Amino acid sequence: MSQATIWLVVAAVAVGGFALRAAFIVVPLMPRDLPPRVELVLGLVPAAAFAALLAPSLFLDDGHLRLISPASLAAGVALLVSFKWNSLALSIISGLASYALFDVFL
Repeated sequence: MSQATIWLVVAAVAVGGFALRAAFIVVPLMPRDLPPRVELVLGLVPAAAFAALLAPSLFLDDGHLRLISPASLAAGVALLVSFKWNSLALSIISGLASYALFDVFL
């Protein structure tokens, strides 16, 4: 491979990386009219991504499915507290406290 080819590849990778990073800044600023159903689905994407990241840590124990565990029970308590009082701080505190209790007694 010649020296010029290497520099062309480096330049192409740099331009491509810049274009990808610029797209996340430029595209949201562009005016767009999405159908209401698409906007609704896009609004649910962060919650679905968070659930997908959280579920394995709650329900898997060494690769095996375990529905009743201290983590899953504490998540249930935090969810109920969140629905009842609609307070993030109270949900976090109740989840941590219930996890500590379930971890000791289960």
